[in-house]
Amino acid sequence: MRHLLMIIAIVLPLLSACGGGTEQASTDAAEGGDEVLARIAGADITRADLDAELEKVPAFQRQEFETPAGRAQFLERMLDMEALYNAASEAGMEKDEDVKAELDYARRQIMMKHFYKKEIEAKAEPDEATVLDYYQNNMDQFSEKEKVKARMILVEDVTTAEKLAGRIEGGEDFVALAGTENTDGSLKNEAGDLGWFTRDGYVRSVGVNKDFTEVVFALQPGQLSDPIEVKDKGWALVQVDERQQAHTKELDEVREEIRRRLLPKVREDHYKTRLKELREFYGAEILSDSSDEIESPEELFKLAQDTRDPQERIGYYEMLVEKFGDSDQADRAQFMIGFVYSEELQDTLKAKAAFQDFILRYPDSDLAKDADYMIRALSGEVSEPDH
Repeated sequence: MRHLLMIIAIVLPLLSACGGGTEQASTDAAEGGDEVLARIAGADITRADLDAELEKVPAFQRQEFETPAGRAQFLERMLDMEALYNAASEAGMEKDEDVKAELDYARRQIMMKHFYKKEIEAKAEPDEATVLDYYQNNMDQFSEKEKVKARMILVEDVTTAEKLAGRIEGGEDFVALAGTENTDGSLKNEAGDLGWFTRDGYVRSVGVNKDFTEVVFALQPGQLSDPIEVKDKGWALVQVDERQQAHTKELDEVREEIRRRLLPKVREDHYKTRLKELREFYGAEILSDSSDEIESPEELFKLAQDTRDPQERIGYYEMLVEKFGDSDQADRAQFMIGFVYSEELQDTLKAKAAFQDFILRYPDSDLAKDADYMIRALSGEVSEPDH
């Protein structure tokens, strides 16, 4: 199984996130994961091997293999990978010049990736002064509007609403009636719970209706409204359960959120500083700078699209953002940096950092929602994006 990472990363991109997993497999075996599931070329594939490989698949892909049938399918692919590796080894592919070049390239990428994780990510954190400065200069982002939590009984006509109001005033329980008398099925199932909403926000089963919310916000907790007409839906009785006044969140409440927002920029700055130090240390010098001949962001964007090498493509996009950061092409270039890391290089960490940097740099871009979606997808919070 020691060869599985190389096989998967080079031969089948679909499984590029799976690693050799020998160390993890040993740990699992000690905990009872040593059941042999398959054998090929005299080597066993154990349950621990299978679990170790599955752990290395991105969360949004791993779901496909979590059922018994999915695990069986994944085991078949592991056998396929081992068969391919053994055949390639017997054919002497490691002596092929093209293979040597690719292996050397992969080795360089792996070493740089782990250097980045240990020397950039692990050592780049926003300090408290930076966090405090961001908080003090962006307090509007952490303000909470006044909001209420309420329940509603929706019926077809005002007469029915008035009769129900009489029953409630006579001592019957609002929550119980909301669970039996609602004409709105979803509200009926949840005893009329509307959840939290603001004066100008969306209200479940009502929509955005300021006339409705103005009436509700005039109520005190526990107070029952008069019948309220809800256009095209009927008549409603509302009871407020809780009220929260408008306020600004304290720094302690949002410190981690601010840290996440600042982290991509802090890492980028630390990365650039380290690169500058390393260039100086190793005596780097440019003898012929062809980038001086580039006159427009469009030219750089085209160069990026025309190159087949993903790392070179990222380099062009980064050059565009650095040289033409205020251009119409800059946000697209920053987005594409994350996209190439995610889709072509399968580097989740750098992809997320690039998309987070995108949101920090270009929050008003029409691609901002797509960047946020990609971050959540890469974190396993949503399904894999459609391609």
